[in-house]
Amino acid sequence: MLLRSLILSLRLDGPGATVKRIGAYLFGQEQRYVFVRHLRPPSTPVELPTETNGIAVRYMMGSDLANIHIRRYQPRNLRHPYEAVVAARAGQIVGAAWYTDAVTADQPWYRAVEPHLIPPARLHENMFVLPGDKAAAWALAKTATDRLATTGIRTIVGVIGSHNKPSILMSRLLGGRMVARMSVRRRFGHSTTVVEAVTNDRDAAVATSKDV
Repeated sequence: MLLRSLILSLRLDGPGATVKRIGAYLFGQEQRYVFVRHLRPPSTPVELPTETNGIAVRYMMGSDLANIHIRRYQPRNLRHPYEAVVAARAGQIVGAAWYTDAVTADQPWYRAVEPHLIPPARLHENMFVLPGDKAAAWALAKTATDRLATTGIRTIVGVIGSHNKPSILMSRLLGGRMVARMSVRRRFGHSTTVVEAVTNDRDAAVATSKDV
């Protein structure tokens, strides 16, 4: 899986960015934030496919796996059952999101998240949208979680890198609250994770704005 990821990185980003990615994998350190969002069933049940402002959101199909962006961003570890949706404009895929049944005690952040959970819950494993396509990002995130709420899901957990300002903003706009910070340190591909619970999301929001 790592080799495939590097090959895709070379194709999409070039050798310079790929070398940096290898360095981060071997010796990197990353700050992440854990967000929890409670869902309510929408007043009108959401069914897929659906289209809003020219963005069609539907379940991912097997044929979509040939898309180079989906191949790159599909989560590596999908041992847990998952739901995946794509956003398309004029028939061309512009984004995708994956949600898995992985909000479990084996996650390093689970103790910080557990007091905030309303089951059943899903983990937002990953999401990509073509650069600059804010309309697709909103349509994908809102429609996907409204669909999950329609099916009975009550909590979404998301882990977002501190550098990913658009995703942090999107999570907050959709009602997410930060409940933990994580520091992930890698040495030769092995990672050490430290989790700090956040008790005051308002203070965390101020600190986040400084970090990003």
